[in-house]
Amino acid sequence: MATSLRQRWDTVNDRPSTKRRSLVDEHRAFQQAISYEIPEYRAKVVHLPHGQTEVSITPANKTNVINVRMGFNPLLDCPRKRRTVEEQEERDKENRQRSAKRAKQRVRYLIKSITADYMLTFSYRENMTDHTRLESDWKEFVRLYRTRYPNWRYIGVPEEQERGSLHLHVAVQGKQDIRWLLRCWLLAIGQPSDDVRSWLIDHVKLGAKSLGAVNVEPPKKRWGGGGTKWKAEKLAGYLTKYLGKDFEVAEKFAKKYWHSRNIEQPVIERFWLRAKTYLEAIREAHDLVFYTGATSLSMWGDCSAQVIWITGETAREKLGQCTQGVPDLDCD
Repeated sequence: MATSLRQRWDTVNDRPSTKRRSLVDEHRAFQQAISYEIPEYRAKVVHLPHGQTEVSITPANKTNVINVRMGFNPLLDCPRKRRTVEEQEERDKENRQRSAKRAKQRVRYLIKSITADYMLTFSYRENMTDHTRLESDWKEFVRLYRTRYPNWRYIGVPEEQERGSLHLHVAVQGKQDIRWLLRCWLLAIGQPSDDVRSWLIDHVKLGAKSLGAVNVEPPKKRWGGGGTKWKAEKLAGYLTKYLGKDFEVAEKFAKKYWHSRNIEQPVIERFWLRAKTYLEAIREAHDLVFYTGATSLSMWGDCSAQVIWITGETAREKLGQCTQGVPDLDCD
């Protein structure tokens, strides 16, 4: 007989499921939990490859802090309640929003990790609307392309147009072998090999017989246009804007983006800050980035939500070195 989640959790924590604390014990545990100082702000520091650092500061959830100190887990310790249809729909909507937020963050980290600066668009000539087929065709394309470029790295995000047709935006680093890209894509989506061979070797144009295309998409004006190369932050912003839409229309457990496995993962640290006020949190967040040796800082903040986000990049020759001294910030 399978062990329930409740029993497994109790076994790990050496707490029998039949043992319940009395109200006196609960009150004593609560008083002990609030007797220690509760921090005001929480920091998340993300160390990305190539000297990039991000710091985000959010207010502490004091209820969660107290629950952890008391050893209380709302998911396991609260009685389960059967939800109505409306409540379940609302919960599903909230879950999709959280999933979209996590996916956007993940895609942004991946794009910045490979310092992607070019965007490719893989499309079909026909009005192709099948997500399952797109995923299958993409896997076959990657297999073919890596016969020549085994260490190729990418992050791909599908987009559904107004007419329902699907195509795939892919972030890559550096200039690409566009002829090999198109050759592999055409074969992957079902173009006859004789047609591909005639185009690739005999330089016979496919014209209307072509089943698809691969295009290099330069940044538009609002995304830092002026050339064919993207800034990694702008490219990440452009691709993640499609993820929110995709979470609303795609199937519940369908993949919303694809990436290669040979991308270096960021190192993430989480800890409490000493700051007691929002202005002190700004100063402390700035120092966390500045001490990495970052020379160019970007900052975004929301006073009403008490949220801060700062990013910086350290020159490669200064990686591992600390900047001496932190400039004074005018917080008045």
